[in-house]
Amino acid sequence: MEILSFGDYIKDGSYLLHSKFNNVHNYTNENEIISLVSDKIGAGPNNIVLNIIPDTAEQSITIYENLMIIGDKNLVIDKSHKNYFSNDNFYLLNGLTFLSKIVMLSKNVVMNSKSLGFLLFPENEIFFESAFEKAFLAQVKQINRNISLENLPLIAKKMKGLGFGLTPSGDDFNCGILYALNYLNKIGHKNLTNIIEQCYSNSIGKNLISNTFLKFAFLNKYYENFYNLLKALQINEKDKILEYAQEVNNAGHTSGSDMLTGFLLTIINSKELS
Repeated sequence: MEILSFGDYIKDGSYLLHSKFNNVHNYTNENEIISLVSDKIGAGPNNIVLNIIPDTAEQSITIYENLMIIGDKNLVIDKSHKNYFSNDNFYLLNGLTFLSKIVMLSKNVVMNSKSLGFLLFPENEIFFESAFEKAFLAQVKQINRNISLENLPLIAKKMKGLGFGLTPSGDDFNCGILYALNYLNKIGHKNLTNIIEQCYSNSIGKNLISNTFLKFAFLNKYYENFYNLLKALQINEKDKILEYAQEVNNAGHTSGSDMLTGFLLTIINSKELS
């Protein structure tokens, strides 16, 4: 077993097992989540990418400055393998060019059928069949009927914790809002810092995993697949844009699609780029 990448926001200390999935083992110190992941999931600010994910998750791990102890194994943390996704080298400073690429993506991406992607593709509403799912769909449509920068904090508040899954769809959607606002704050005409802070404050709930993703979206720190998507948008490779968008969509049950929906809708409905 070997560490391929070590997140740059991981603190030393002891962590207990929180949850286990095929390619992800989540651990917590009660305040934060760190994740042991396969290279299929990829690097991120709180991810430790391993070449082999154990079939059985250890109940605890301990991290020192240059060492991770997992079970009976001591894994060396190579500082050169820490991931630093620069937030300053993928921005498209021409707002209208960026908007045109986002519109293209929003028309061609294939969203998870049970995700909030129905906000972009109304034909996906047919996949919401049960009474609960239909009520959820109607509620989400009502909340998002009039998206603008000014009402995003209220939308974030109403979307918080909404839906189902390990991280509720509404929380993932709010991550997309925060990433979009941070991007717009770099290339737009208006200082959006206050709106970003309000959206973040209105999004934080009691779900530790959601709160972790929201924190990094607020701090504008990226996970590998989403970073790759933004780089592809910058260099205008349509095939790569759609390829990386699908990798984002494949994250979690609907998490990736929900986040990407929030990101795309925020950009499309912003007047900062006109």
